[in-house]
Amino acid sequence: MGVKGVLAWRIKAEKVNALLIRSLGQAIVSYLLKVHGDPAVANRELKNIGRAMGEFIYTRYLAATQKPAKNLKELADPKSAYNLGFKFFTGTAFDKTEYRKEGNDVYITYSIKDCPLCKDIVSPSPQLFMCNQNAGILEWIEENRLQDWNAESVTCDEVLCRARGDPVCQWVFHFRLKEPEFF
Repeated sequence: MGVKGVLAWRIKAEKVNALLIRSLGQAIVSYLLKVHGDPAVANRELKNIGRAMGEFIYTRYLAATQKPAKNLKELADPKSAYNLGFKFFTGTAFDKTEYRKEGNDVYITYSIKDCPLCKDIVSPSPQLFMCNQNAGILEWIEENRLQDWNAESVTCDEVLCRARGDPVCQWVFHFRLKEPEFF
């Protein structure tokens, strides 16, 4: 992070107590399970909450900055704006990022062992991903950039979660390109 980033982080960035965020997430999950009773529905609703968060974050923060990446390979770079953005909002960067291309399909994976979103939380169900709102945030942002990637669709899903007992929290983007990338 450069000098401007450090100054923005220390001075300009609004801070929220991590315990407050985790307790809010836990309360939302408990409510979703109480109302719907089905972890699959709770996962979907938690991701939808993240999508609304993504819209707010994008319009208030990311839209005013430079584009997060010029191409999909750059989006997976450990020094990418996503990694810096995750650190900006949570205080912790992703531990590992991966890029994989198979024909017109591009997969980008972000992993973190000490996830600040679910630290010290135990999922009430092995099927429930406690950090799924992050998948919704990322997915909403990239849906608004499909044209930049010459992509017809994008999904982002949390596939591993420490709160469920997995070794890391992990989110996977799947971009379906209209045509293969040339770079």
